Amino acid sequence: MSSDKKTFMQINNTGENMKLADTTMESGFSFQQELLLQALERQALTGRLMTNPRVTGFTSFAKAVLNFINDKKAPKTCKNLYKYLLNNGYYDKIETRLNTYRKEKNL
Repeated sequence: MSSDKKTFMQINNTGENMKLADTTMESGFSFQQELLLQALERQALTGRLMTNPRVTGFTSFAKAVLNFINDKKAPKTCKNLYKYLLNNGYYDKIETRLNTYRKEKNL
């Protein structure tokens, strides 16, 4: 590993090194995918960004999410994509503060 670029690694059950971003969460999504879904949700509901979307390698969180869901029918804009994913159960699998609030209010 080079000293100028650090990669966070963890050891999986087989003793092999793996990137933290690739760790599979309880939801079935990778750690990175869950964070992207949370970032998209926060941007759609509050208009605020968690970070600059360009750190994902894409120009927006919507484009980063579209890259891993592989759904041709999915809308391309942030709010419409969020509503589409919400209606298709993507957010049922992950726990976020906004998701918990939404369930309590039956939104």
